[in-house]
Amino acid sequence: MALQHNFPGKLLGAGRSGQVFLITSQEGLIARKIFYTDKIASIIHYFFFGSPNPYVWNEDAIKCAFFRRKILRELVQFWFDDHLKVAEAIATSWNQDFKAYQMDIEFISGRHVALRQPCSHERIGELPALVSGIMLPLQKKLIAAGLDGLVWQAGKGTPTALNNFLLANDTLGKYVFVWIDLESGVPALFGLNPLALFSFYLPKSIKYRRALFDDVDTDKLNRYINSHRAELAKKNFSSQKCDDILEDIFQLEYHQKKWKLMKRIDRSIQYKLKKGAINEQQAQWYAEHPFIWYGRELLGIISQFIYKLFIEFPLVIINKLVKIPYLQFLYQLWKFISSHRYRSNIARNYVANRIESWRERKQLMNEEANSLLQQLKQESTSDYLNDFGVHLGIKIFVKVIEYLLVPLLYLLGLIDEFIFITWLIIGGPIYRTIYTSWRILQAAINEHEIPWIAFCVGLIPTLGMLAYPCQIIYSAKGRKKKIAQFIIYDFFGRIGKEIPVWGGEDTQTEHFFNLFADKIAHRKTNITKAL
Repeated sequence: MALQHNFPGKLLGAGRSGQVFLITSQEGLIARKIFYTDKIASIIHYFFFGSPNPYVWNEDAIKCAFFRRKILRELVQFWFDDHLKVAEAIATSWNQDFKAYQMDIEFISGRHVALRQPCSHERIGELPALVSGIMLPLQKKLIAAGLDGLVWQAGKGTPTALNNFLLANDTLGKYVFVWIDLESGVPALFGLNPLALFSFYLPKSIKYRRALFDDVDTDKLNRYINSHRAELAKKNFSSQKCDDILEDIFQLEYHQKKWKLMKRIDRSIQYKLKKGAINEQQAQWYAEHPFIWYGRELLGIISQFIYKLFIEFPLVIINKLVKIPYLQFLYQLWKFISSHRYRSNIARNYVANRIESWRERKQLMNEEANSLLQQLKQESTSDYLNDFGVHLGIKIFVKVIEYLLVPLLYLLGLIDEFIFITWLIIGGPIYRTIYTSWRILQAAINEHEIPWIAFCVGLIPTLGMLAYPCQIIYSAKGRKKKIAQFIIYDFFGRIGKEIPVWGGEDTQTEHFFNLFADKIAHRKTNITKAL
């Protein structure tokens, strides 16, 4: 969800609960989290609670987030010493420009744990160090202390929580992680692991009598602090500091009760009031006439749906069709067909852009990215890299056919459902097979190596894009493999990022696919066995 505002600083990142900007203040650099909710999260919150994410509009909710961070900053130090820290909450306030609450947080200079890639394997220990050494023990400690809702942001049952942690010190064997995001974007009922859902999240939701959303059992947390005073003293926690934590728990309990005990209709009305859609007098009137309010809300949803479906969506399609540079497209098509150099440039530019993307994410260090770019230049005359460029071009043309021509033929009744679905599945493999068969014939006539790996991999829907990178890995020696390996890492990483709900950058989903790519990229025998 893109917010149409003058951004207060450099965008550091965004999730389901807010956008984080880098701000220069009198005290130095801070991270400012401005809360918002995307469309999917809004629908979920409306279903469970009657309004979007409460951190956007509810002052008590944002106060809870503030005091939870204060409490956890101390507890995490007690549990993990210097191996894990919590980004400190500095202040909360209302942002009139965004019409949402914001929280200023300690800025952490760090990066997410490293993906596997072809240039360096020195950092492959970071992921297990975070998951096994930090996240799993943290989940148990949070539960023991009554911080049930925070387990979601610590990763229990959900792969998306991995990017809530930054690596602040990457010295081998002396990792220091920082928990930067403690505020949920959706209730804790949409994890990937069903065991966690049925064994923990649903029972806790029953206990709290609502969908679990950053809930804290403050009575249990109080007892935990009092029962561990002796251990806290051994970790240099003074009696005064323990009392301060208990005071923060008292404040958390006060604001949590005010927030959580709001009636459903009051949440809905107060959200619209905060957003400026109604005034105070209207809010009081609607609170006394709930059926009229819900009728108003339903009418708004229906009218918005009709507008988007019959006005906004067609206009978007028309604008996209009008903006297509058809002459330029035909010219580039001719160049693609006729120019070997142009096809090579397509592949080279594509790979170079992906390398730069990894560099921006700090998944490639500067020297590693520069090394790959230098090797890419040396690969410019490779026949297999040129063939990869052809497959990229074929993919573009196949997608045009899939999205425009095939649906049109189906709507006109010229093809039936079977042909329509079959084409969507095997269209790409057919074109790749035709091209690679021609290349095999050329190679046989010229007594060159037969690209049989590319032929076999190209038969696989979607994964067939890796046909020639796999061929390069199988055929090439030494440094030449690194470019092909990078293409494979990037391809599978993008699958992990695009998976709905549980995917995204720096999630365990992306790392899962990255590990799968690693097995392909570094073991030539795996390819032959798979085929």
